[in-house]
Amino acid sequence: MKRSNLFPLTAALAVTPLTPTVAGAAGTPVAAPAPVERRVATPAGELQVRTAGRGRTPLLLWHALYADPSMFDALVEQLAPDYRLLLVTAPGHGASGLPAGPLTSAASGAAVLAVLDAHDIERAAVVGCSWGGIAGLQAALQAPQRIMAVGAFNTPFGPADSDLGSRAIVGMTGWIGHTAFFGRRVASGFFSRQVRSQQPELVDRFVAGFPGRDPRQLQAAARAVLLERESLLPLLPGIRVPVLVVSGAEDARYPAAEAEQIAQGIPLARFVRVADSAHLTPLEQPALTAQLVRQLVPRAPEAVE
Repeated sequence: MKRSNLFPLTAALAVTPLTPTVAGAAGTPVAAPAPVERRVATPAGELQVRTAGRGRTPLLLWHALYADPSMFDALVEQLAPDYRLLLVTAPGHGASGLPAGPLTSAASGAAVLAVLDAHDIERAAVVGCSWGGIAGLQAALQAPQRIMAVGAFNTPFGPADSDLGSRAIVGMTGWIGHTAFFGRRVASGFFSRQVRSQQPELVDRFVAGFPGRDPRQLQAAARAVLLERESLLPLLPGIRVPVLVVSGAEDARYPAAEAEQIAQGIPLARFVRVADSAHLTPLEQPALTAQLVRQLVPRAPEAVE
């Protein structure tokens, strides 16, 4: 099989986070259009979608379970000049509802395509963290002609685990999923040691998103992702778009070594292991994430006047 020169099969890299920098631009910067929020009917429920950025290359961002689109705020700042960004609030989170039927992984992929349709976008790239990676890969399987590439960050590829720990966290979600106490428990496994000690404000911001949530809606989403998730493993050889698989070196639930091995089954895959990161790499390491996204999806050239 002929392989892409851009994404050789599982070119495995171990990456140390970058020191954040601000790129300069010639001339006076053009102000980005004001963000627009709208609700979009999808097979995964009615989802809240925010648009941002002033670029021409469409890029859809889907956050992790228990997070929200604010996890991409620092990443959006870096990508906004060159990309048209669609930030999806996942089912059961924030203002997004749940579908009338089962919330399957396939429905999440179909939701990506529905969001593109609602915004009159024929083709886009998807960058997703955990659940978002699943949604992006499912979209690529369902409509490869619509998806330029997928950035699968901290993504579980195998079937759900119905172990005691997973069942306990789903049960707790319905009981105390709207509390900062529960948010702290989740954060303890989502952030690296360095971030917890040196950037506690990131953890605090993540925890602040829990109060006020609907715990029953959040529990339904958690059940779908943690207990009822279908395996992507038999489907991965059928993906025909470039895929970037990124794992945090400290992700205990979905270890980087396993993700690297799984990535070998994706035809156009590149694997990256990120130091000082656990399960929320785009939030923990936004500068590095922006660099990886730009490599995955180069921005479209400016239109000629």
